[in-house]
Amino acid sequence: MAANGDAARASAPVAYITGGASGMGLAVAQELAAKGWNLTIVDLSEKSISSVEADFDRSRTTFVKADVTDYNAQAKAFAQTWDKWHRLDLVFANAGIGDRMNFFAPATEFLPDLPGVPAKPNELVIDVCLNAMVYSAYLALHFFRQNPSKAGKIVFTSSMCGLYPGDSIPLYTAAKHGIVGLTRALAKRLKILGEPITVNCICPGLVDTGLTPVLMSVAPPEFVTPKSTIVRAVMGFVEDDSLTGQAAECSVDKIHYRKQPEWGDEGSEYIMTNKLEAALKERGIR
Repeated sequence: MAANGDAARASAPVAYITGGASGMGLAVAQELAAKGWNLTIVDLSEKSISSVEADFDRSRTTFVKADVTDYNAQAKAFAQTWDKWHRLDLVFANAGIGDRMNFFAPATEFLPDLPGVPAKPNELVIDVCLNAMVYSAYLALHFFRQNPSKAGKIVFTSSMCGLYPGDSIPLYTAAKHGIVGLTRALAKRLKILGEPITVNCICPGLVDTGLTPVLMSVAPPEFVTPKSTIVRAVMGFVEDDSLTGQAAECSVDKIHYRKQPEWGDEGSEYIMTNKLEAALKERGIR
């Protein structure tokens, strides 16, 4: 029986999840664990990791305390995942934070060598919600290509703020719009290249997580999106190989697959459908 168990673990699919020790990441990790996946759960919070690690089969789960904005830290976590299981099937790039400043408030800190000129704004939210996900995606492509199948799936956590303007949190909104664009661009190019790698994102509304206690205190319950909807959206991408380049808006119990905007005119369609790139190649410019 032990040998059979070892074989099952060795052949099970493998997921790498950031922000996986709480909130939406934890909910997805629990669903995957229940389905027999091996997991690497990356989280910055030692407290969050400690509170949930006993709930997982440690022979199937590796917890890594890491700052996702540190490329080397993520690289080590990916390498650790590969060294343990020698495969990687899913990367759920989910870690996130909110704005760390009021962008519209008058400046109170100034550059020491330029009196009266505001100091650099706090852009940590962009580092976590966009740049760190770029790192996850870049590393994912490398390790997916080491699989015998060369296949894999990336799912990003964007937000409704990736589809609509969150005017009170402009930097978060910018980062989450960036994730929708990254999703569509990666998916399109990988499909052109013929690589069996899908890229999708979820765009949740208000979900009860560690980031939203104040909002939850005033939000009408009928407008709160349960984690079960998030899990359903992610698992839909995991289980359907035909889905790529999708932005899944998760609102309460509904999942809306949002299409890219319509072309403004023939010029915009020409520029953005690789026809210009093809013309460059024909002339030997690329």
